[in-house]
Amino acid sequence: MLVKLPREVGKIMTKLQSEGFEAYVVGDCVRDSILGKKPFGWDISTDAGLDKMTELFPEAQILSRKYSVLRFEYIDEVTDKDGQVVGEEGIIIDLGTYRRGDNDVKALPGEVSFSDTVEDDIKRKDFTINAIADSQTGTVDIFGGRDDIRKKLIRAAGDADAGFKADPIRMFRAVRLAAQLGFDLHKSVYDAIVANHGLLDNVNPDKLREEFTAMLSAPEAGKGLSMMMDTGMLSAILGQKVVDGLTRREMQDLTVLSQNIDKTQPVETRRLGLFFTCIDKKKAKPAIERLNFDEKTHQHLIDAINDMPKLYFTATKPELKKFIYRRGWERYEYLANLEKAQRIIFDYFSETKIRSKIYMLEEIQHYGEPIFPEDLKIDANDLVEAGICTRENADKLLGMVTEEVHTHPRKNTREELLRLAKRYSKNKIAAAMRGIHWSR
Repeated sequence: MLVKLPREVGKIMTKLQSEGFEAYVVGDCVRDSILGKKPFGWDISTDAGLDKMTELFPEAQILSRKYSVLRFEYIDEVTDKDGQVVGEEGIIIDLGTYRRGDNDVKALPGEVSFSDTVEDDIKRKDFTINAIADSQTGTVDIFGGRDDIRKKLIRAAGDADAGFKADPIRMFRAVRLAAQLGFDLHKSVYDAIVANHGLLDNVNPDKLREEFTAMLSAPEAGKGLSMMMDTGMLSAILGQKVVDGLTRREMQDLTVLSQNIDKTQPVETRRLGLFFTCIDKKKAKPAIERLNFDEKTHQHLIDAINDMPKLYFTATKPELKKFIYRRGWERYEYLANLEKAQRIIFDYFSETKIRSKIYMLEEIQHYGEPIFPEDLKIDANDLVEAGICTRENADKLLGMVTEEVHTHPRKNTREELLRLAKRYSKNKIAAAMRGIHWSR
């Protein structure tokens, strides 16, 4: 065998073999094991059908009847010295029947075509490094995947051009794998991506988002981003019209990002923010919208393209408090961390500004200076009880008062706040001019 099997995997394979069936570990788990990594997920392929598998392993979960796949979960909680759960450890095993590729001529459209040979099963894999089957009885490596692992190459299992035409998302998988493993694209793969990257325009945006995010979060994301730029795949994310119209400054920023992104922590939303802030916000926003990010990520990315310049030029405590107040702590912290990452990427002379904000925040927290209405010495009930406003108008009035004490934190007393609230409720001009203070 090429790889050392976990005990649970070996037991399943041995039981199948004792019943006269074949059993191989295949795919990512074999590749990662050869690379010296410890796989979390293991895939076993066999010539046994679903009925026989469920008979032999009644304890397993039927993951898919259509594709004849069972799942075994061997997961244990990890606790700290105090008995608190801090994580999980273990493995997940998927056991499936040999299949032919979706484009196999023996299969009808939409039909799952099963096979009785492991060779057919690995022929449907995307790349040679994933098309290795290993067992106690021997290794099947018909595409030379072990040699490509040694050479650190991403090469198609079969004809790259035909494979990308049949499933365009494989182009993104190639680049994502290169970024995750630090491998290079084989010339045949590179050329096929250059020729076919336009097909990605018709791929489900959710799949593009998943692959792109995984690529940017990979250990060698810079390599993947550079490959995207070189092959034309950038258009899959930004659109061809946007790519054709990128300015020299935008292209330079993307190039610098590809050279330095690996110096930053692989936090998904932060690296996405680093990417989209390289592009003018009018060009970046449609791409963010199209990729259907979850609500929190979407908000962070919109904040990134809209507010990073505003944060950069926020230089006083009142300005900083107002910035945080209008966005909330979570959104502010995202932008503050993004600003630090940008300094690492682009070598901005902004360390003084970043340290200044940290110092201002420490002062704000030390002296208990109000940022949000919740920090005030009064609340909505106080305004209503004092007859200053109705409950419907209380939150708006509290917001006005909050912005005043951003500049004058000493006014955060019950008496002064009620006086301010009363003034703003009666004088629209005073309310409109709040927070504006003339210098002499």
